[in-house]
Amino acid sequence: MSIGQTLAAARREAGLSVDDVSAKTRLRATVIRAIENDDFSLCGGDFYARAHLRTLANVVGADAAALVAEYDATHADPDETPVASQVFETEVAGRTLARRTERRAPNWGAAAAAMLLVIVIVVAAVQLIGNGGGGNGNTPVAQGSISQTTPPVSPTPIESTVEPSQSAPTQVESPPASAVAEAGVHVVLDVTTAKCWVLASASNGSVIFQGVLNPGDTKTFDDPHKVSLRLGNAPATHLVVNNVDMGTPSSKTNVVDLSFGPGDPTQAQG
Repeated sequence: MSIGQTLAAARREAGLSVDDVSAKTRLRATVIRAIENDDFSLCGGDFYARAHLRTLANVVGADAAALVAEYDATHADPDETPVASQVFETEVAGRTLARRTERRAPNWGAAAAAMLLVIVIVVAAVQLIGNGGGGNGNTPVAQGSISQTTPPVSPTPIESTVEPSQSAPTQVESPPASAVAEAGVHVVLDVTTAKCWVLASASNGSVIFQGVLNPGDTKTFDDPHKVSLRLGNAPATHLVVNNVDMGTPSSKTNVVDLSFGPGDPTQAQG
């Protein structure tokens, strides 16, 4: 059987309609029907045709590697095949690396909470020392009334009791930069000059988006911990990550893998 016939038969055996497959893959139903008729003109080139074949095969339970190999032998442009196939040869390794990177990523939320706790303890200790000193004429605080006389972290009582050389803790009134991790990850992808195949994954490995975007298209991806991107035509894209303009991703080839965590993307990028 041909590529299209194999996919159509597998889809029917899986009990799926074309619309069901379209909903699962986010590919247009017209593109799926064309592929099942061995018409790859709507795919936008060999690179995207291979991506669509792998996506469809995974959904309907067909052999993706065999379908891509048959496509390369019967339909692909020989000059394009070596470059495009490099994307799929590194797919498994890329996902494994992403998982390892995620496991090694520091817990910025816990670090921020720990830092704030240390600051509260230091300020409270300075407050107690200042109130209990005999040289400034203040009445010593009784041990049983500490909970009533020691206020929460506040700049006003600290400034009235701490010597100038000890006033540094009052400068840490705003949350440290690492506390930005609680805001999660926000990625805005703009496609500028040419079509681009995009695969966006969440921190738990689930696919947020997969498909081909046209020039002028914009996609937004959000996750509490990490957003991973695979761009098939990186020079045709523009990224804004956590409100920081990252510009066009730099790469030696058109294909690039990127991962972003919370906070400053120039420091947190994996």
